[in-house]
Amino acid sequence: MKSRVILVILGILAVGVGVWISVTTGSGIPDQLVPAWQLLPKETYRAMGVTDPFLSWSPDSSSIIFSVFDRGSRRDKIFKWEVGEKKLEYITEGMSPNFVSNHEFLYLKRQPKGILLRRLNSGEEREVAKLLKKSEFFSEVIGFSYDPERKTITVRMAEWTRFRTLGPDEYDLSGKYLGEVSTRQSEGIVDYSFDPTGSRCAILVEEQPERSISLQIAKGKASRGREIARGELNAVAWSPDGRVIAYAEDKTVVAVRPNDLRRVVVGRFGNPNDEFDKRKAVRLIWSPNSRYMAVMVYVPNTKGDYPLYYVLDMSKLAW
Repeated sequence: MKSRVILVILGILAVGVGVWISVTTGSGIPDQLVPAWQLLPKETYRAMGVTDPFLSWSPDSSSIIFSVFDRGSRRDKIFKWEVGEKKLEYITEGMSPNFVSNHEFLYLKRQPKGILLRRLNSGEEREVAKLLKKSEFFSEVIGFSYDPERKTITVRMAEWTRFRTLGPDEYDLSGKYLGEVSTRQSEGIVDYSFDPTGSRCAILVEEQPERSISLQIAKGKASRGREIARGELNAVAWSPDGRVIAYAEDKTVVAVRPNDLRRVVVGRFGNPNDEFDKRKAVRLIWSPNSRYMAVMVYVPNTKGDYPLYYVLDMSKLAW
């Protein structure tokens, strides 16, 4: 099983700027497409099996870990990828893996259902958050995110949504309930990302449903700020070093320097002028060292929607 999965992935892994077709959009934003790795083949995994966060970076930025629902076997599979490698490593069946250290990760196991801590080098596992299993809502939990600073998990009860979805409740690693997770959607903010100091925040503002989204830079936790972009925006992520704001707009990923607002298109995932190509860049996650950025592209398909994952080499961006 492990060898077969690796060989399938190895055959389609693509490296380099050739992932995209460069076309002119008329937006006036110049292209500077950076090298990238394509991690998944098309039409192999199910998009509705994705939960936020769609992948997790190791603390040292050397690898990522993620889960996808395999249409063929109808199982949730966890894979690991070392930056620069030409194959994925199959780890185990499970969902929602989150790195805890460079060598350990938490994940959700379906049968018997529980949250496990697994060591990558040995495969040794132990169950955590056992108290959470006593909750009447545990049967509805389909994923979680791990906060390394607070050492807590925030559970998820919803699969794919257009914008990143926060879980409703936070627990410590014993499974003790800590409280409800606040959301900014009541402020009209559908996605946001703070700079490293917390003094500025890039926010996506939706004033009315199904209208264009405004990207603004706000002070602190303010709900409005200076608009720097508007359009069919789906995600925003401020780099951990504070130097770049990235946002996903339709089929492109744009990088902006927050200090002078210079911007370039760093990733393009199809022809924006093709009305039949409905794919969209919808999630962005920076590596902790700000050298790489993972991108999820959602692809509607008559046979079933599917995700594509890319990692952009942002260290090659030359302003």
